[in-house]
Amino acid sequence: MPTPRKTHDVSQRGKCDRGSMAVEMALFLFFFSTLFLGTFEVPRYLLIGQKMERASASMADLVAQIDPALGHEKAKIDDLFEAANGLMEPYDFATQGRVIISSIANPTGDSEKIVWQIASPGPFPGNSQIGTEGNAPTLPGGLVVREGENIIAAEIIFNYEPLFGSMIYQERALYTRSFTRPRFTNLTDVPD
Repeated sequence: MPTPRKTHDVSQRGKCDRGSMAVEMALFLFFFSTLFLGTFEVPRYLLIGQKMERASASMADLVAQIDPALGHEKAKIDDLFEAANGLMEPYDFATQGRVIISSIANPTGDSEKIVWQIASPGPFPGNSQIGTEGNAPTLPGGLVVREGENIIAAEIIFNYEPLFGSMIYQERALYTRSFTRPRFTNLTDVPD
């Protein structure tokens, strides 16, 4: 007896689902890894920014509380630089960041100038975006130093390095600054 011929369903012709599972898995893994990295790296980036803002506000406020009549201003500022490292923990601020404290005054009423500037020690080469000692500062709009007044500026610069390469964020220097007025008297003399 002759064997019956196999018939193929016309609707199945041209369909081949071999390898579709591999494609689906590759798409899923790409989506899942991006989602996973994003849920880790984005909050980390935001946390570093918040820590920097708190550190700059704290530094400006604490320097403004220094009373020159008690002396040792430079030693107190050095201690505050160490405190900034603690404020930025668990991030390596000692080697990846810098604090810059500037005293800005307008002694004659003609124009503001940076009367002194001190940067925290360390290998990170962050520079002030406000300006350099002896020159006119770059201040945000609306901030005016009137004749005889003095303000303290604290700048924080941190070298942000993403943990998982550059999939979401690129390595960059993050920056923030805060301004406040001295509490006791103008801090225009260079700290000793």
